Amino acid sequence: MEIRLAFERYFLQSGSKRAALYDSLRDAVRSGQLKEGERLPSSRSLAELYGISRGTVTQVYDMLYAEGYIQGERGSGTYVSQRIPYPSARPERVEQPSELLSTWFNRLDELKADKEGPPPFAPESQQAGRTFGQQLFQSGQTDFRLFPVKEWKVALHAAVRECMQENLPDGYREIPGSGLFRLREAVAAMLYMERGIAASPEEIVMTSGSKQGLALLFQILAEPGRRIVLEYPCYGGIREAASVTGAELIQAAVDECGAIPGNWDAAIAALTPNRQFPTGTVLSAGRRKEWLAWAERRGAIIIEDDYDSEFRYSGRLGEPLKAMDRNGRVIYLGSFSRTMYSGLRIGYAVVPSWMAPRLAQAKAFYEPYASGQLEQMALARFIAEGSYAKHLRRMKRQYKRRLAALHRGLDELEGTPFRFRPSDAGLHQYAEWTGSSADYDRLLQSCRKGGVAWHDGSSYFAGEPGGNKDKHFALFGFAHLEEEEIAQGMQAVAEQWSGIAGNGEDSRQA
Repeated sequence: MEIRLAFERYFLQSGSKRAALYDSLRDAVRSGQLKEGERLPSSRSLAELYGISRGTVTQVYDMLYAEGYIQGERGSGTYVSQRIPYPSARPERVEQPSELLSTWFNRLDELKADKEGPPPFAPESQQAGRTFGQQLFQSGQTDFRLFPVKEWKVALHAAVRECMQENLPDGYREIPGSGLFRLREAVAAMLYMERGIAASPEEIVMTSGSKQGLALLFQILAEPGRRIVLEYPCYGGIREAASVTGAELIQAAVDECGAIPGNWDAAIAALTPNRQFPTGTVLSAGRRKEWLAWAERRGAIIIEDDYDSEFRYSGRLGEPLKAMDRNGRVIYLGSFSRTMYSGLRIGYAVVPSWMAPRLAQAKAFYEPYASGQLEQMALARFIAEGSYAKHLRRMKRQYKRRLAALHRGLDELEGTPFRFRPSDAGLHQYAEWTGSSADYDRLLQSCRKGGVAWHDGSSYFAGEPGGNKDKHFALFGFAHLEEEEIAQGMQAVAEQWSGIAGNGEDSRQA
């Protein structure tokens, strides 16, 4: 039997092997690393493991036995005591001196209270054998049941075989932080065919998800004293990445044509033009030209976050700003975390040629070699062999039907309390509440108890200048649910709403 103790650390502190073994064993018992009733190694094996005499181990065992930490009889072995004398033996918590924390971290820490997401809850119901650890209509989820596991395993196994065919003296392939070249080639070909974006592999940097791409770009481009334009409302991850830089944030209002351009003196604008988050509005063609003209006039950079344009179920995708850009003013971000699965942290940034080496340099500071190398190799093969496109087509067929089922459920609610513009893309439906604030709160809390609530979108509008505090917005996720689950969930919402609408006097007052 082998156990891992902090023997070396204690030996460096005390210089005594006996004291080091005693302290490390005692603390392993106190902390729970060694469980009550767990058998300890023999004195011979422990002596061999740590290069000390058997007599020293016996002395330490005797000391621990006398203090009640261990028990046992000759010939039957030594065990951790069932009743530990000091059950609360974790190191004393020391208050962290605030002056040791950087300004950057303090800005990050201030964002904790503003993080998006519903408040904690304790779901009480089960439906169709499923325990709702999360609310049924939570937004941003996909259905892993549709994922082609077999095909992905084949791609992963091929990547492993490829690695093993080469001599790897240090255990790593030397794939640079900017990503596997074959994968960047595959992404470039895919973007040109699907989105009309002409970019060379050298202008693409692979990232560990779009959030890392945002953070790196803001680190490169933003600092205190500069200004960043953000959509209002906008994705919380963009706001967080921008806020921690210390730059001044400017809000660009969003209407039915998308984010409204202005003549701001700013260095950066972060936009979601192809499906605005969270409203789902598509930036009009005229507005796209205005934003590009603003960037050229101001010498600014536009970060275009195309977070879920792959999920369009009808009509034609709008032309990306990156495809329209002729002056190197747009950086395009994409990710595979939703089209594949959330644990696959692979995203990419398509940047102007002058930015490519700078972004690669910044990423290499954190990751000299690419992370997830096997996954990058497998994904390049998965795309090249057509499995990725096939997977997307299957998801879109299913999600289109599920979105229609959600629309039916919302339309059938008594009095249609949610007003929405039917979406034909994305993973959630954005809707505005038309009733009273009190009724909304009652319905939301009631649905949360039943595990069938949605994502409350009101937080995206926090701090609206002159805004109406009684406005409420909802994001209904649907992609991760089968049509029957959606119908059952909306029926549960309808039942909760019928009880509230029938009893409340202010039910239809905006």
